[in-house]
Amino acid sequence: MTSHVKCFQLWALGLFCTERHLAKRLKNNNFYPFTQQQPNVFVLEYYLDTLWKGTLLFVVSLFLVHFNVGSQVREQETWGFPVYGVGVGLWIMISSLPRRRLVLNHTCGMYHFSIEGRTVHQGPMHLVYVRLARSSDAYGRCFFQLVLCGHKLEPLMLVHLSERYEQMEFLGRHIAQKLNINYFDCLDTSYRHVVRHWPLGAAFSPGIVLRSSRRYGPQPHLDMWRSV
Repeated sequence: MTSHVKCFQLWALGLFCTERHLAKRLKNNNFYPFTQQQPNVFVLEYYLDTLWKGTLLFVVSLFLVHFNVGSQVREQETWGFPVYGVGVGLWIMISSLPRRRLVLNHTCGMYHFSIEGRTVHQGPMHLVYVRLARSSDAYGRCFFQLVLCGHKLEPLMLVHLSERYEQMEFLGRHIAQKLNINYFDCLDTSYRHVVRHWPLGAAFSPGIVLRSSRRYGPQPHLDMWRSV
């Protein structure tokens, strides 16, 4: 029962103060959102959050069709919209039903991604990473997202939107360190990238800027979000 509940754990991150929710989960599980199967092997099983979104769209559209709600707006037939919603919701729901499984195997230096037991991709560890993404609204405010990315992987959102860059960076670095994978800043060229795994034969990447000799102050601890 517990293993099935963990498949939905990524859905549980709140829409507000999401970095605090993530920090609490990291206190309970150092390798969140993965579980440590054995030393140097981490496993994540999950369902896409489009499952509940498609289900909600399907149920609401089916309700509108069944009770003929809003079939006419200003003497115009609009019944086609809820019918279309039923079809789209059903398609999203069915396509999201298969369970995903991602394994980080540092013993072999490979990651393995499968859907319902069928291998989608297997590749070297440098192709999986945590990324801090940035977006902005019409007023110029910057928002940050923490995303688990990889080649042939569907991006997994760990934190949706936050204006707190420093806290998001710390959480991203913490997760990448515990899972022993790469971390990339929101800027393409940055000294804040943390590269632990390189492509075979690579000696230098133009996106990596060497750090200066000055040292940063002490990093915040996960307990800091208790008071936020």
